[in-house]
Amino acid sequence: MRDVREIVFIRHGQSTANTSGVWQGQLDYPLSDEGRLQARHAGLHLSGEPLDAFYSSPLSRAFETARIVAREANFPGEITSADGLTERYGGVLQGHTWAEQEASNPEFARKFLGLPEEKRWAMAGAETDEEILERFERAISDIVARHSSGARIVAVSHGGVMRAFLRDRFGPDVLPGTKRAANASITRIEWDANGTAPRLLELASTDHLPESRGPGASNVE
Repeated sequence: MRDVREIVFIRHGQSTANTSGVWQGQLDYPLSDEGRLQARHAGLHLSGEPLDAFYSSPLSRAFETARIVAREANFPGEITSADGLTERYGGVLQGHTWAEQEASNPEFARKFLGLPEEKRWAMAGAETDEEILERFERAISDIVARHSSGARIVAVSHGGVMRAFLRDRFGPDVLPGTKRAANASITRIEWDANGTAPRLLELASTDHLPESRGPGASNVE
């Protein structure tokens, strides 16, 4: 007998940093007004579904998204903060646009772009994919273990860590190049607690959002 849960991943709505191209990492930027509207639409989209639990990264852009989605989806329970869902620590990239990086340290910018992605993170003093996958997957495993088979669980997280997780589980073509799931997009995964590989049910859907822009609408972490 299969022991499965459905995890509904939502990337946080647009933040004030997303609007200006600032690399956020683990710095705490709030949602923009557009981001709050996006979260509302995501919640309305889920309002007809049975939802058993809500988890969120503790960063305010994610946690506020979770609160809005839960409210609009008529979810009566609490939202649980999960540190493992937090965005990648971005090292020297955090708090700056790429144009600022190129202007302040052009040699760093040149070398950074010339490296494979995983080596770029190490050069910038950021968390590597290996490091974020360890904590992200541990958080998901802990969440799954708290709920019985058949549960539908909402997890609000971030573009960078979600991208690393999806590419690791389903291959690099799932989000090719530098693409990330769009703000307030919905990704559904069927998770088998018996160890069977998870199944991707829906990827970075933005059909519920006005003027849908598809995956990768904001490619800064």
